[in-house]
Amino acid sequence: MKRKLAVAAILMLFCIAFVFASGAKDSSSEDQVVLRFSWWGSEDRHMATIEAIERYMELNPNVLIEYEYMGFDSYYQKLLTQLAGGTQPEVCSIDYKWIGDLAAQDQPFVNINDIRDQIDLSNFDENFLSQFCSVGDYLIGVPCGINGRGALYNVDFFNQYGLEPSDDWTWEDLIENGKKVQAQNPDAHLLFLTNDVLMYVTRDIIKMKYGENMITDDFQLICTPEDLVECMRMVKDLIDSGTMPPFEESVPYETVFADQIPAWLEGRWGMTVLSASNLPSIIAASPFEVGTMAWVSGNGEYSATTIAPTMMLGIPKDNDYPEETAAFINWFMNDPEAISITGDSRGIPANAKAREQITEEGKIAPQVSAMLDEALMKGGTPENGNTLNAEIGAIISDYSHRVGYGVLTPEEAGYQLYDDLNHILEQQKK
Repeated sequence: MKRKLAVAAILMLFCIAFVFASGAKDSSSEDQVVLRFSWWGSEDRHMATIEAIERYMELNPNVLIEYEYMGFDSYYQKLLTQLAGGTQPEVCSIDYKWIGDLAAQDQPFVNINDIRDQIDLSNFDENFLSQFCSVGDYLIGVPCGINGRGALYNVDFFNQYGLEPSDDWTWEDLIENGKKVQAQNPDAHLLFLTNDVLMYVTRDIIKMKYGENMITDDFQLICTPEDLVECMRMVKDLIDSGTMPPFEESVPYETVFADQIPAWLEGRWGMTVLSASNLPSIIAASPFEVGTMAWVSGNGEYSATTIAPTMMLGIPKDNDYPEETAAFINWFMNDPEAISITGDSRGIPANAKAREQITEEGKIAPQVSAMLDEALMKGGTPENGNTLNAEIGAIISDYSHRVGYGVLTPEEAGYQLYDDLNHILEQQKK
């Protein structure tokens, strides 16, 4: 009898243990949080981000973070498609150029100002957040870094062709030095531009002339058709003088940076324009010394040097784990270990304490600091959403290419561009 009772007791304990084990397993499954994190950028950025993600998962075993990264040129269209279909990641990377577009699309991201109790912004400059990362009181994301635009050049190339770098080059100086290179070697070209920077030729010339963004907040062009003819003529002059390579040679590379362009790596193209956050991978890949200088200035008193946030991290409103997403972003931006892992892979941190930390750790390249310091010293007013609108940019790019390929004259392109921009702005105004 006693043996039967003992066996029964053992069986009962086994059943209880099984029930508790099953319950623990179910509870663990229910507590599992799966977040997706998307971004674009260089291999250095990918590796640093993945290392930080893996460390966060070690510290938070209930969180699984899946990551997806891609090239910049395809990222925005994919993000818009995901937002429309409700398939977007929980942590979305956002470029400052998209702020106006996204804010106008019913503000699909959480207003970070509403969750300051979850994400610590005490070490971020409030003026920078409000001027460069927001539309009104709508803070679309947390900026990973502060970025400035400038010129990057091959020191050996400049020495070979007798060029003197300067922070005060005008457009005329640029073309004069481009001709100097061509006179010595017709196969060498001083300057090459990505598609984004090619669009900035027009925006910069207008801003240098008027001191304001090309398009006002109420959808008005501040320039005349003749101003746009001048912009298109500059594109033609850069090509005709040999300062830039023929479009047939450069266009295949206009969506990638210098570290992926053979003519740069082989020393045949000597200078480009980019944001400071893109420098580290190019410096690492270049088999020669790299220097920085300011991008060209106009002949007037106004600066068109751009300052902007680098990639921002936003939280979609359609999100099953908003608090867990905010907790990860807060760690990624503010935790000393995360800061040490990511370094300057997203530019010089906008977080003042993070900036101080990685400076002490020697993780900011001197060229990056030099370019950003120069941009901050010369920087103009913030660019607005209307000027940065993707459709506006695509039209400017299209006409710049038609001129570059010789399909249109600068006069034809300038007047047609003026009409097309006004037509688009009338539609956007509605």
